[in-house]
Amino acid sequence: MRTRLRRARAFTLVELLVVIGIIAALIGILLPVLSGVSARGRDLKCQSNLRTIGQMVMTYAAENRGSLPYGYYYNRSTPGSWTDAGGDGRLTTMWSLISRMSGKQYGGDDVFVNGGNPNPEAKHNGAPFLRCPEAELVLPHICSYVGQFVAFCTPFDEYRVVGSAQPIQDRPAKIDDLFPFTILAYDTAVFPGMINDVGYVTGADVDRQRMWTDRYQRRYYSHADPYGRVPPGVFGQNRQVQFELDWRNIDPAPTGPEGFAGYPYQGNLRFRHAKNTAVNVLYGDGRVESVSGKFNGNKNILKHDVMRKSFMTKWPSGMGIRANPAEPS
Repeated sequence: MRTRLRRARAFTLVELLVVIGIIAALIGILLPVLSGVSARGRDLKCQSNLRTIGQMVMTYAAENRGSLPYGYYYNRSTPGSWTDAGGDGRLTTMWSLISRMSGKQYGGDDVFVNGGNPNPEAKHNGAPFLRCPEAELVLPHICSYVGQFVAFCTPFDEYRVVGSAQPIQDRPAKIDDLFPFTILAYDTAVFPGMINDVGYVTGADVDRQRMWTDRYQRRYYSHADPYGRVPPGVFGQNRQVQFELDWRNIDPAPTGPEGFAGYPYQGNLRFRHAKNTAVNVLYGDGRVESVSGKFNGNKNILKHDVMRKSFMTKWPSGMGIRANPAEPS
């Protein structure tokens, strides 16, 4: 009698298979949901990082007569050229300034190690909010973001562009130079070389026009928009930025010196959120938004919403408009 009762209470093979099937189905349903929640959490953390960067930048400007910091400069520079003077010519970046201001620098040996020794780059540039959690899934690195080249210009590149002539703007932008839609910082690609270096601090190669070769067009936003006619409408300030044909929405393998990938990836946009369809952007008014893009199977751009005007500052008073604005600067 007890044997018959025990058998009556046992699960049959069919019942076990049904239960296992239900559990497998629930796991299949929940895993994508949980994965999406986790990805959304990384996205929100990235946006929080950019807001913190914006707060640090504005704090710096408030303490320096409204001026943003240089993208990078040498502590000791050759007079007249701003090139490295040697000796103690250490490179100071906007990220090292922000890291120090935040008081959240790493000690150098708790995250990144170079050849078994503490990495000095991590010490000077290692505030934790400089790393996007989504980018950290790719590889270890110091900084996931790049400062916009026009806003955080570099004296060395300024001088290189204009030669011996007086630069039009040889200083970083001021708060009053920014539009609310002026981009200050954004997600960029990461490479193996960035384990030991901050990488490309400022983004000079976002657009096919390459910011550091056309000072009038790439730097300033004018109501006249003279370059919107050369060639007809292609380079208008209210059009989308253009990506090189060989650019893809990836974190590329190293191709350049010290493990860095070169043009067109250096400091360029990286749409790494929302399943690689969105880039997080910090604007001049402190907003952080997700800007979308669509890509083909090759990860080449199909369409996107990043505007060229967002990489420009206000047209300086007194500069006027040249008689032939089509001429290269």
